[in-house]
Amino acid sequence: MKEHLIEKLNALLESEDIMSVREAVRDIRSDWKAETAKERQLQRESFDARTDREEGEEFTYIPHELEGRLQELLKKYEDRIEERGKQLAAERLHNYQLRQIILSEFELLRNEENIGKAFATHKELKERWDAIGDVPGDKYQEVNERWGRLNQDFYYQIRIYKELQEHDLKINLKKKEELIDEARKLAEINQINDLEILSRKLQREWMHIGPSPRETFKELGDTFFGLVREAQTRIQAHYDELHKHSEEALNKKRALVEKLREILGLELSQQAAWNRWTDEVLKLQEEWKQTGWARKRENEEIWQEFRGLCDLFFSKLKQFSDQRKSTFSANKEKKEKLIEQARLLQDSTEWKTATENLKKLQEQWKECGSADPRDEQKLWQRFRSSCDIFFNRKKEHFGELSGQQEENLRLKEALLSEIEQLQLSGNRTEDLRSLKEISERWHGIGFVPREKVKDVMDRYNALLDKLYGQLNARREEQQMNAFRSRIRHVKADGGETGVRKERNFLRDKVERLRNDIRQYENNMGFFTGKGAEGMRKEIEKKIRQAEQEIEELRKKIALIDNPQE
Repeated sequence: MKEHLIEKLNALLESEDIMSVREAVRDIRSDWKAETAKERQLQRESFDARTDREEGEEFTYIPHELEGRLQELLKKYEDRIEERGKQLAAERLHNYQLRQIILSEFELLRNEENIGKAFATHKELKERWDAIGDVPGDKYQEVNERWGRLNQDFYYQIRIYKELQEHDLKINLKKKEELIDEARKLAEINQINDLEILSRKLQREWMHIGPSPRETFKELGDTFFGLVREAQTRIQAHYDELHKHSEEALNKKRALVEKLREILGLELSQQAAWNRWTDEVLKLQEEWKQTGWARKRENEEIWQEFRGLCDLFFSKLKQFSDQRKSTFSANKEKKEKLIEQARLLQDSTEWKTATENLKKLQEQWKECGSADPRDEQKLWQRFRSSCDIFFNRKKEHFGELSGQQEENLRLKEALLSEIEQLQLSGNRTEDLRSLKEISERWHGIGFVPREKVKDVMDRYNALLDKLYGQLNARREEQQMNAFRSRIRHVKADGGETGVRKERNFLRDKVERLRNDIRQYENNMGFFTGKGAEGMRKEIEKKIRQAEQEIEELRKKIALIDNPQE
């Protein structure tokens, strides 16, 4: 930006008429100050964020590397302006001297008796007068009033074309009376700028009116200029009042700049915070408009600083908004993917797997952040709809399953009562057939409520173990006699150390079997769907075998501890 301003200023300085580029140079100064205010604020923020500052170290603004080049070009511009100003001042002074010569010649025209020559000389003087440029501002009123007075005196002294002169005098009288009426309206104008413009306009028009009747000439002039002086007094009083309050206005403006600096120093990371401080900046801008004017140069400098800080704030706001939109867009894309995954699961009958996956998706939903507020609720409704469809289906499915399981529980409890009343006949083949038939009836009933599985299985296994135990008592007695003989050999070969190893081995095996049983029982509740019944029967068989083996192992451990039993 500053490189562009340097190029633009350098090009302007090539202009032959340096006065014609004053507005453009003023704009470059203004833009440069605004950019400098931004740079200063950014450097201050960087300084404030430093953690390696030394104690007592104060912030120092580092000017832009082109600052020196700008000052060189402005010096060149100001030198040319000063030079041109001196030229204009010399030209205006020269013009003033030329007008004084013409006025002196006009004074001599009063003595000219030749009317034709007098008119020719007057015309020549007027052409020379009109051809001369501006005079110094403090001499303008003097020379023009003198010219106007001589001009009117000239017409009064010329007694030619009397009827035409009288006609012109009447017209000029009417014009002056109309101007006086316009001048009276100056008192009704409240806007100082309008008052100043109209006052000068009326004065120019008055000076261009020719002579009016002599008898009212002075009275009209006094009336008109009296009204104009009243307007000028009001104008001057206005500017005096502005100057009086300029220091107070400047202090107010400085305070607003400091408030703006404080806002720029805040760490804003939430939309609500940005909204709040944006409203605050807008309020500061409104307050600025109410502070009034400071002196022109100071007012321009403080305005450029304030404007630059405002631009920096809204630049940061735009950067935050763009980043927020980008984050919203990324989060929306993530949630669209989660919605699609949930939609694919909503019709699943794999209840356990689908439930776990949907819960994972819900956790991911919480972690992926918000989308744009305009999209967030719609996205959530779509995601929740798929979740609700699945969990409602699951609830309905397991509701039906629960009723059937209650009926199965009733049937198994009835069968358990029947088993409790069963008496073995003593015929091993017949008794084994009866026990097998009971097992088939048990496994044909189906699932019971999960919380009742262990109770009914424990009762069932205990009853069957008891019956099978009665059938297998002789076989177990033979096994125990063999184990008792083995222990005697262990004691003879290894002493107590060998017995202790044998006992530890049996206990470890008991603990492994117990763990196997717990795992089997936990797995029982997960078998659903096609093929589940066969798997349950297999598991129940393994549980019974493990419990029987544990019982045998306990007896062997007891035999080791009490060899006399």
